[in-house]
Amino acid sequence: MIKKLALLTVSISSVFAMHTAELNINQYDLEAGVKLDMGQFNTTIEPNTTFIGFNYLKADTEHDSIAGNSNIDELIDFNFMVKQKIENTDLTVGLGIKAVYTSNKFDKKYDYLSLPIGAEIMYKLPLDIPTPLKLKASANYAPSSLSFSDADGYLDYRFEMYLELMEKASVYLGYRNIETEYDTKYYHYNNDITYNKSTYFGIKFSF
Repeated sequence: MIKKLALLTVSISSVFAMHTAELNINQYDLEAGVKLDMGQFNTTIEPNTTFIGFNYLKADTEHDSIAGNSNIDELIDFNFMVKQKIENTDLTVGLGIKAVYTSNKFDKKYDYLSLPIGAEIMYKLPLDIPTPLKLKASANYAPSSLSFSDADGYLDYRFEMYLELMEKASVYLGYRNIETEYDTKYYHYNNDITYNKSTYFGIKFSF
C-alpha cells in the first residue's frame, strides 16, 4: 500500500513539475538555456519550486550602444533558483545565485568570473483572453567581494513578456542589459564593459 502511494505521489508530482528549454535571438546575438525542476528527481522537493540551470549567450559587438567591447567571448552561467507562488495571487517570486564566466581582451586576455545573487518576479495578467500573458522582471548583482579572477563587479537586469500559445510552449519578447566590470589594473582601459544591451525574441518549452 505504501509503495502504491509513493508511486502515485511521484506520478502526480511529475504532472506539475516542469523542466524548461528556451532559445532567443536578435539580429546579432544568440542565447540558449535549460532549467531542470529538481522536484522531478527528488520527491522531498515540491515541484515547480527549485531549479538548477545552464545558460549560454553568444553576443556580438555590432550593437551601436556598446563601447569598449571589441573582443568579448561567450558568456556562460550555471544558476540555482528557488521560486514560490504568492497565495491567492497570480504573482510568483524567486531568489537565487549563479556563476558567470566570460573573458575579454585588452592588452591580453582577462578572465571574468563572478557569483551574483538575484531575484525575479513574474506576474500573470488577469486578462480574459484564450492565451495567458505573463510579465517577468529579473536582476542579478555581484559586488567586488563576489567577483574573482579579473572580475570586479557584475550587474544584469531583464524584462520579458510571455505569450503562452499552448500548455507547454510560449513565445516571448525581452530586453536585457549585462554590465561586467574588470579589474585590469591599467588606468587607460575602460574597466566597465557593457557586455550586451539589446532586445530579443524567443521561444520557451516546458517538459
